[in-house]
Amino acid sequence: MADIKKEAISLGKDFAFALFVLFIVLGSLFIYSGRWPPMVVVESSSMSHSEASQLGVIDTGDIVVVKQTSYNDIVTYVEGRASSHSTYGQYGDVIIYRPMGSDQRTPIIHRPIVYIEYNSTSRSFDVPSLSNLEFGTDWWSPQGEDRWWGLDSTLSIINYGHSDVNVTINLGNLLNYEHSGFITMGDNNITPTEGRYDQLFGSICPAPVKGEWVEGKARGELPWFGILKLSLMGRTEDVPSNSVVSLLISIAVIVVLPFLIEGIKDQIFPKDNDEDESEEDSEELEEESVPPPIT
Repeated sequence: MADIKKEAISLGKDFAFALFVLFIVLGSLFIYSGRWPPMVVVESSSMSHSEASQLGVIDTGDIVVVKQTSYNDIVTYVEGRASSHSTYGQYGDVIIYRPMGSDQRTPIIHRPIVYIEYNSTSRSFDVPSLSNLEFGTDWWSPQGEDRWWGLDSTLSIINYGHSDVNVTINLGNLLNYEHSGFITMGDNNITPTEGRYDQLFGSICPAPVKGEWVEGKARGELPWFGILKLSLMGRTEDVPSNSVVSLLISIAVIVVLPFLIEGIKDQIFPKDNDEDESEEDSEELEEESVPPPIT
């Protein structure tokens, strides 16, 4: 009975310690991200760079930390291409935003291609970030060489992303919304010849993404463990097969690792059995030296 009680107390302490560590981790993530929950599970393959998952790239089933930020601090693909700033295997940041600002729709995690500024005077868009790239090599517009202001036709970003496709943005359609915002696209939302950005007519988010629609930008990831949630939701069709294998290996390591550490610790710091045996012998001698009772 004493051994069972001792074991129960030990398990209780381990459980309490595990909860304490979890609280510290989640609390730290909340402080860092500035939002709750501080993480999101990637549910689609729109940001993948291949059929197999890759570390450092956002794949289906990954858990991504979301850091709250101002839209002024977001680096677009165009800006990242000029400054060599990259995240998740490509130029620019990755943002999480609410399509059309709706709280009723699932947030989208995509890369902002470029920020376009609505000019109400000329009813057109100005794109100052294009001035840092080379016309004809990095971008193109039919409205004239090096003209990044007063654009109301089309704007093409040349050799975009890991697939080197052209992304041609129809600015004329976007003028109907009469506001500034980001043009966004998933890294994997491409055809053999062109990229399909989110603001295509009738697509994910027809209007440019306003700054207030952005929930934050992706910062860091925990690969594969979001598959557990997707399995409960029955949405694992886009999960790469090597992600499942990696998850199972990771879980096995987590389960086995404490036992390995305990075994190594016993090898380095063996218990002193001789001391325990000497204490037992001394107790037996004391019992033998006690005289029998007199009747």
